[in-house]
Amino acid sequence: MAILQKNIWTIFYILLIGAFIFLGIVSFTKWESVHEKYTTDQANLVKLVSNATHSLFLSQETTLNILGNQILKDKDPRVMDDLLILNPSIVAFGFVDLDGNYQHVSSNFNKAKLPNLRQHEATKDSFDYTMTQEKMVLGRTYFIATSGHWGIPIRKSIFDHEGKRVGVMTAGLAIEGAFKIFTENLSLGEYNKVTLIRNRDQFVQYQSSNHETPKNLYEKPLADNFLMSTLDTVMRKYHVSIDEIKQQPEIYTIETTSIDDKSVQMALKYEPRYELWILSEIDHNQIVDDFIESFISYVLIFVIVHVILFLLFKIISHAEEKRSKDLIFQATHDELTKLPNRSYLQQSIQKWIYDKAPPFSLYYLDMDHFKNINDSFGHQFGDILLVEFAKRISAMVRKESVVIRQGGDEFVILTYRTDEEDILTHSQSILNEISKPYHIKQFSFVVGASIGIAKYPEHGTSLDMLLRAADIAMYEAKKYKNSVRLFAPSMQSGYLNRVNVEQALHKALDKHEFYMVYQPQVDHEGTIYGVEALVRWNSAEMGLVPPDQFIPIAEAAGVMPRLGKFILSTTLKEMKSLQTELGLSLQTSINISIKQFMETHFLDSLTQKIEQENFSHISLCLEITESLFIEDIDYILPLLQKVHEMGLHISMDDFGTGYSSLSILRKLPIDELKIDKSFVDAILNDVTAEKMIQNIIAIGKNLEMYILAEGVERKEQEDLLKEYGCDRFQGYLYSKPLSYDALKEFLEQQEKKHG
Repeated sequence: MAILQKNIWTIFYILLIGAFIFLGIVSFTKWESVHEKYTTDQANLVKLVSNATHSLFLSQETTLNILGNQILKDKDPRVMDDLLILNPSIVAFGFVDLDGNYQHVSSNFNKAKLPNLRQHEATKDSFDYTMTQEKMVLGRTYFIATSGHWGIPIRKSIFDHEGKRVGVMTAGLAIEGAFKIFTENLSLGEYNKVTLIRNRDQFVQYQSSNHETPKNLYEKPLADNFLMSTLDTVMRKYHVSIDEIKQQPEIYTIETTSIDDKSVQMALKYEPRYELWILSEIDHNQIVDDFIESFISYVLIFVIVHVILFLLFKIISHAEEKRSKDLIFQATHDELTKLPNRSYLQQSIQKWIYDKAPPFSLYYLDMDHFKNINDSFGHQFGDILLVEFAKRISAMVRKESVVIRQGGDEFVILTYRTDEEDILTHSQSILNEISKPYHIKQFSFVVGASIGIAKYPEHGTSLDMLLRAADIAMYEAKKYKNSVRLFAPSMQSGYLNRVNVEQALHKALDKHEFYMVYQPQVDHEGTIYGVEALVRWNSAEMGLVPPDQFIPIAEAAGVMPRLGKFILSTTLKEMKSLQTELGLSLQTSINISIKQFMETHFLDSLTQKIEQENFSHISLCLEITESLFIEDIDYILPLLQKVHEMGLHISMDDFGTGYSSLSILRKLPIDELKIDKSFVDAILNDVTAEKMIQNIIAIGKNLEMYILAEGVERKEQEDLLKEYGCDRFQGYLYSKPLSYDALKEFLEQQEKKHG
């Protein structure tokens, strides 16, 4: 029993100590809260006083300027009396010449009794200063005997239409009138006072408090060290200079000593136009008393319920906080890669885009051909690849940068890199890293990416604008694969055209806007041995769209598999019909896109279509491009071997423009190499192109492949190609691409010609 009791007391004292610690934390928080409350109240008060003072003086400045010009024009001071009625806060108006003599005054003052402003000790300084300024200047606050109130002289130089200073408009601004809002509403209490101090000579311009203002307050300047001591404290705390304090609109709060040597919390701000320091002071004892009052209440509450309240709060708070963090993380992070997601980007973008935010760059990454791998090997492979891809990107950015999975195979990077050379170098290093092989199970993948970059605020001031610009740049990069492009306004028109083409593409197949044409291919003797099937698009909206415009967009938009099926099906059907009618056996070459080739059931579908049309295997040649081999060679090679075993021919299109190495080419079951048209175009006048063609022919011959030159348009080109050993030719020298009927007629004529 004693042991049990001891354990209970041990638990009790532990809880008691914990409760007192919590009380200390709460008390400290309360102190900070009370302190912050007074800080905020003072800051709001100073801001309100600053705005009200500025507005008041600005309106009076406008009044003086208008009134001075009116008097200058009409020489009639009666307008002053009219304005006194409309503006009761003004005690009197006067117009003074450049020597300081009153020329006109309102009727409630005797001009003869008024001193020369340039000679009178109390007015000389402010009058002389007015003569150097275009804005309104405040004079020394004085007691207006005729009204029995304190007033502030306000003076404004008046200029004629030629910009020459011709006089000074002056008025007396009654504090109890103009500043009534201050005396009644702007003091936080007896513990607070607001003081307006003139910067150039440290005279008090105005003081608002619930206590009676000492008469000598306005009669002499403050001690020299008061304002400097206050500003020194501000400079030390905020690490700013006096010039910065004056130029910036911030309100500064400090702990210091008041004019009457009391410990106070002070908030101050500079009003630059009228050269005033606006100070709000709160007696430090008031803050302490406010805190003690709350602290006593806390002690009473904690004495009664410290154990229960502490335990319940701790358990509930801990559980709720953990649950909240888990939910927030799930909502703002990608489940697969653990990277922040699109939702996170939308929610946190205000940390990057705000008023006077530093510039930054947004990278938009899109993996090249990821869908092919996903479709060919399954989502499990794709997920593993995405995780590794995300790790590589994250390792290539700074800590302050953010990597986001935007969705699918798209990623976004936010970075404070903004120098053009730096971001291009950095993004290229990212490409180099993510382009290294990925080893997943027994397979090895090489995956590229395209990166588009937009800069804030140069290319957009909102997230949507930046994403749009980066997306446009990324699609520009996709034209070249595994490359980087920085957004330029010139890309906009190309992007809009791409969008229009993409939208029309999705409808084109259903509208039967595609059709096939065939370009004859001849051998070394000039005999037609085959044709290349080429797709054409006659859009109802855009007319004839060149293949080099719509093919890349079809691949990027996911239309290519469907379009490829149309090409294959239509070509087999038309060529079978043609060969049956004419009794000819022609080789038909069909271009196969990367996305078609990487489809899981591509070979099965191809075999089915060939058998369906009863098409001869040896009459079909599949044209593939070198870019196919930036995909996984371990996956591609078995497919090509199966195609070859089926009896189909394989041609490598545009050889010499891509990525192939001789070691890879030697392994491939290729029957034919096609020399790209760009080399053929330059063969007659470019030594480099000529040597390139010779090398391609030599490579092909060594590997026992046929060599076909495409784009042959001149007899001189043909002669030179034959001299180098080229076997086959294709181009406008022999025939342009022909429709089915035109091809049939062309072949019949050739048959008669050679028959």
